[in-house]
Amino acid sequence: MQDPAHLRIISRLSMDYVVSIYSAILRGSDHDPLDALLLSTVAVANVAHLNADPELSRTYGEMDQPEPAAIKRPISRNAVALSLGLSYETARRRIQKLIEEGALIEVPGGLIGANETTRPEMVKVMAEQNATLLRRLVRSLRDAGVDI
Repeated sequence: MQDPAHLRIISRLSMDYVVSIYSAILRGSDHDPLDALLLSTVAVANVAHLNADPELSRTYGEMDQPEPAAIKRPISRNAVALSLGLSYETARRRIQKLIEEGALIEVPGGLIGANETTRPEMVKVMAEQNATLLRRLVRSLRDAGVDI
């Protein structure tokens, strides 16, 4: 991946993936782009630790076995704001609205996403779309001669 000849190809194809997945997220959601990004940030942070434990990751790898709230690691409002480069006040205000809507849950230690319980059908559709788009990205990179 350090081959400078492929950097623009990697950049173009990966940005296409990012735009495609966020387009899918926005089509499947009632939220505006910033709220969708906030929700995605919380969701990723809640389960990031699973990636370091292959067995635990496989335990919650099937669509019919979502991660229970007890296994999710909360993220603070401040960490969300810092990770996205938002002012704390903007993040706090938007997050509070998402809590009131039921899209986020506040627990000791921070925030967790609520989609697995409130919109499980949307989670499944998004996971399927993400897998399709990621496979397309990998195939496109290979077709372009990028060694992955």
